Amino acid sequence: MKKSMKRIVGFTFVLSIVVLSSCGKNKCETCDYYKNNEDIELGEYCGDDLKDIEKNGYTDSTGTTYDVHCGGH
Repeated sequence: MKKSMKRIVGFTFVLSIVVLSSCGKNKCETCDYYKNNEDIELGEYCGDDLKDIEKNGYTDSTGTTYDVHCGGH
C-alpha cells in the first residue's frame, strides 16, 4: 500500500511539473511596434514565435527593423 501511494504521489508531482512547464510555451501576447510616432499592431504571437519577435524585432518591406513590444508596456 505504501509503495502504491508513493508512486501515485510521485506521478502526480511529475505530471504537475510537466503541465506547468508546458503552459509557459503556449503563452500568447499581442505585439506592436512604433513607426513615425504611430503604434502599429502586429497581432498575436505565441510560444517560440513570441520569443523570436521580441528578440529579433520586426522588419518591414523597406528592410527597416523595429523593436517589438508584446503584452503590457
